[in-house]
Amino acid sequence: MTSASAMETPRVSLRVMELSDVPTAVHLHRANLPSGFFVELGERFLSRYYRTFLTSPAAVALVAVVEGRAAGFLVGSTDERVHRRHVLQLERWQLARAGAGALIVRPELTARFMRTRAQRYLRGIRRASDPPAAHDTPQGRTGMLSHIAVDAPHRRTGVGVALVNGFAEIARVHGVDLLRLYTAHDNEPAQRFYERLGWQRQEQQPDMDGKAWTPFILELTK
Repeated sequence: MTSASAMETPRVSLRVMELSDVPTAVHLHRANLPSGFFVELGERFLSRYYRTFLTSPAAVALVAVVEGRAAGFLVGSTDERVHRRHVLQLERWQLARAGAGALIVRPELTARFMRTRAQRYLRGIRRASDPPAAHDTPQGRTGMLSHIAVDAPHRRTGVGVALVNGFAEIARVHGVDLLRLYTAHDNEPAQRFYERLGWQRQEQQPDMDGKAWTPFILELTK
């Protein structure tokens, strides 16, 4: 017979991500989210990317801890526009230097970057240099769940639920009206997971590489 203690779900606690957690976040990202342009740019770029969530005034970065060890993480923002502006104004050159090494040694990656992203990024940098206009302020605040990953041994133990619900509660406290996230169109387990937590599926969208994504939203003002 299985003992009662063996059947207990490990207790999950959340804490704010620190600089020392960045290597763990990079490792979990590469292990659990192996596809995507950011992964192709390498660990140095991913490390710099996750640091932006430690410096942005609109960012949320959480670590789930089980039995004293990191079991997963989540990063997102309580205001998409503010976080994006922070990254483009203050972090763009560090990110550019971190990604340049991968582009230099991989001509095919450079070609894809120039074809699908270069002009868009340049437009974003120019917009970030301008002061916010009155009409640029949205009626409601929209946050973004950017990335979440749970270490394989801790899946289906409540870690993912704790991270997502913790992020939603932080966003609610900060007056966010709507949260947004994207899942790969063929990632049905993730889609069922978010639907169980009350997120609403939206119409499929392609990204710059033509990959299909399924957006979800969570209304916090209801």
